[in-house]
Amino acid sequence: MTSKKANVIFIFLFVIPYFCGIGIIGVAYNSLVLHSASLWRSIVAAAVGAVLLFFAKIPLERPLSILGKYTFRLSHLVVRFFILETPQPMKRVVNYLFDFILALGSTYLLRQLFPGQAGKSIIMGHMNGWLVAILFLSLCIGAYLDFDALSITPRENLDAKNE
Repeated sequence: MTSKKANVIFIFLFVIPYFCGIGIIGVAYNSLVLHSASLWRSIVAAAVGAVLLFFAKIPLERPLSILGKYTFRLSHLVVRFFILETPQPMKRVVNYLFDFILALGSTYLLRQLFPGQAGKSIIMGHMNGWLVAILFLSLCIGAYLDFDALSITPRENLDAKNE
């Protein structure tokens, strides 16, 4: 796999879904909490959202480590940042804090972009559906591009086993 193709797969399988997940956290919080402008409630929402993001990254460890072999420069550093299986607890803490800051920013940004009752109806109405649709489409495109390269069992082993 070329580095360019690995970067495109990384964008469709990990970057776009990650930011959709951040957006879903902000939308869910702002649509569920009546007094969403409270700093304390925003911090609690960001903490819960960051925990969910942290656990969502665990199944992605193996594909990320495989993808990391094909990427270079900045994308390689980003891939390595999201791999949590290393024995470095500080890396996990920094990763969680990064998720926390993005989740907190998402709740605040959505509240600022869509203020008042009209904004609340947009957030509660369509936005989560659009984010899930973008997430699904992005995953489908990424999987179509070359999901076999990221599978745990190489394709050759599956073909030999079926014969």
